[in-house]
Amino acid sequence: MKSQLIKTRNNFSAKVCSLGLAILFCSNALGQGKDDFRRSELNDFRTRNALRESNSLENAGFAKSDLGLQRPVEVKETGFGYHLGFDTKLYYSNNAASAPSGIGKEPSGIWENSLNNHFILGAFDLGGASFSPILSLGYSKFTHFGDEIIESFDFDTLSISPNAFFQFSNGWTFRAGLGVMLDFAPKEGMEKTYQQISPTLALGKGFAIGAAQSSWEWSLAHHFTDSIHPDEDIMNRFETAFLWSFSIPINRLQISPYIRFAYVNYSNQDRYDALGSLGLDFRYSFTHWLALNAFFNFSFRGSNNDDYDFTRFDGGGGLGLSAKF
Repeated sequence: MKSQLIKTRNNFSAKVCSLGLAILFCSNALGQGKDDFRRSELNDFRTRNALRESNSLENAGFAKSDLGLQRPVEVKETGFGYHLGFDTKLYYSNNAASAPSGIGKEPSGIWENSLNNHFILGAFDLGGASFSPILSLGYSKFTHFGDEIIESFDFDTLSISPNAFFQFSNGWTFRAGLGVMLDFAPKEGMEKTYQQISPTLALGKGFAIGAAQSSWEWSLAHHFTDSIHPDEDIMNRFETAFLWSFSIPINRLQISPYIRFAYVNYSNQDRYDALGSLGLDFRYSFTHWLALNAFFNFSFRGSNNDDYDFTRFDGGGGLGLSAKF
């Protein structure tokens, strides 16, 4: 009887120890995973471009030719556009914590709900270019399920991003922007767990290939961060990234592959990373405001510190509501 009691206590202690190590490991993995590419960045990139081009074409006198979107002949200062979007997605991730290996590399289901607002505040003629200020506001909620450890790392994100777009002939664009991102822990009384302020410069180009639309952007950014890590600014980093997106319409279906590659150098760590993300989106529009979507994404990170290497696959789908004014 006594030996059974000791054995039970030892088993219980081992489970508690394993759980504690798992939580510690996942906390570190999720904390270091704040530099992962988030799909909201891709969605913002696509929506900003679509809204800017749509507003320019319809309201600011842009001409379109075989060379793509051209500089406006006459730009009206009253040009204004607004996009409201809500998306709900349910998907599977084989590595929700973006962990390298071991206990923290756990699969999970994720329920993501996002509300996004994009305001284009006019189109202004600067002679050799047009200027469009765009303000983006977003709020996303990530709920994890299927794994008791990963479930404890649900988070909400608030993002604010003012951008100044300068558009030149033949589809060339220059963007100067400021991204602000705040993460909160809903299970900890909405405690702020991460803050990031990112001044950004970017050069891009958009063009048409038949009915398809393609756009790419090369960006330079420095992320000033504040996290719950003992060294609050340990995630401060410089990042240069290339993002390419392609959109192929087939009746009501839109197929959109994309790729993103980035190089990251950390200011307060002896660390530099190479990150990549490749994905494919499908969007079927029932009406101009309701669409069904599915997506698949593979992402990876290679670092000079092997503790931060990871691979991750996400796949799922959902519904999207949108309105343009």
